Amino acid sequence: MYYRSQHRPFHNALLHQAYEKNNNIAIPVNIYETEKAFEIELMVPGRNKTNFTIQSENGLLTVEYNQPTEQKETNNKILQKQFAPQSFKKVFSLPENIQTDNIEAAYTDGILKISLPLKAVKTRVAKNIAVA
Repeated sequence: MYYRSQHRPFHNALLHQAYEKNNNIAIPVNIYETEKAFEIELMVPGRNKTNFTIQSENGLLTVEYNQPTEQKETNNKILQKQFAPQSFKKVFSLPENIQTDNIEAAYTDGILKISLPLKAVKTRVAKNIAVA
């Protein structure tokens, strides 16, 4: 799906990751916009949700996963190893209209979902002014 954001330039800032640590692994990311929020999904199967750190500070959203280094004793000889959970860090630029105090996250079935609620838009009300 092609995401158009020509009429809203701040979308490009959110779509563009400001920083990414550990380029050895690719973490697929989906970003959606609803009427009330932006939704970010990261496909990160096989992780423990207690090892995620998500922080919002200075207009940036940082998503970090720290994989503990543990040595498992095994008598099995590894013949091929193509995957293992790894630490990573992704940083996204946030638009100014995000309620940073109400950001929520959930990890289910290998998908980390982060909800970034939008601030209510204050509409200007027309007012008739009487001439005295």
